[in-house]
Amino acid sequence: MELYSRPPFRCSRFLNLIHCTKLILWLGSSKEMATYAVGDIQGCYDEFRRLLDLLKFNPDKDKLWLAGDLVNRGPASLAVLKYVMSLKDAATVVLGNHELHLLALSQNRRLKPGKNDTIGQILDSPELDRIVKWLRAQPLFHYDNKLKFAMVHAGLPPEWSINDALMHANELSHILSDEVEGKNFLKHMYGNEPSIWDERLEGIDRWKFIADCLTRCRYFTPNGYLEFEEKRHPSLVKVSLQPWYLMPNARWRGTPIVFGHWASLSVTKHTSLENQIFPIDTGAVWGRDLTAISLEDKKLFSVSAKVT
Repeated sequence: MELYSRPPFRCSRFLNLIHCTKLILWLGSSKEMATYAVGDIQGCYDEFRRLLDLLKFNPDKDKLWLAGDLVNRGPASLAVLKYVMSLKDAATVVLGNHELHLLALSQNRRLKPGKNDTIGQILDSPELDRIVKWLRAQPLFHYDNKLKFAMVHAGLPPEWSINDALMHANELSHILSDEVEGKNFLKHMYGNEPSIWDERLEGIDRWKFIADCLTRCRYFTPNGYLEFEEKRHPSLVKVSLQPWYLMPNARWRGTPIVFGHWASLSVTKHTSLENQIFPIDTGAVWGRDLTAISLEDKKLFSVSAKVT
């Protein structure tokens, strides 16, 4: 008797079909890893999340640089911090002046928030100790050797090279990470002096100047003194003041720098200096935009913000 059987199932062909289908779906939905730098968020949590949606930010493969001032003035500073902290290694943060102010308030309860401060929710949070510990571990300057890009909240003095900036920022970070010395510095950090760099500066004066440059500076006088009162766009300012990025003979020049702090600036010919200077604080907290830049291709992304 002749026996008949079903033809063998072509398993390999079926599996190849599944594999090809998955590959096509993956290729259609994937994008290359990107590094995005975001300007001052200042508690604008909804705008921040909308911007990340626009970027299609994927924390499993993309990197997020945050140029300081995550908190204050806006309505949801605590939510911003908690989300950024949850990103762990996907986020690189440099401290801004508002983070230093928050740290100072957290360490000295006799120091009262100003009338425009909106960080009471953080100060009253049961997670305050964890937040303070995290903030004290964040740098004040960042340089990526692969991208050849630097990030600072405010600016640099002309006397510093990129290596100097890293060294001095690390010096202050070490102070902030020490409970005793950090608390002492935060108690005395307010004020505008000293306003010129001198390598011989010591102690509180030295750390104050480092902090003021990295987190507060916009303009210098022609003879190299910091000037803190003027905040307008350079086109509206008297000639005797120079934006920090236009100071002559700046030793850091040659390295592209992304920075925040200066909401009246924007990325234009005036500031880009042949792709060297990228101001990305576009005034989200004042109802303008929250902006990110892709560091790989210099492409800008923005979402509109509400007036807070």
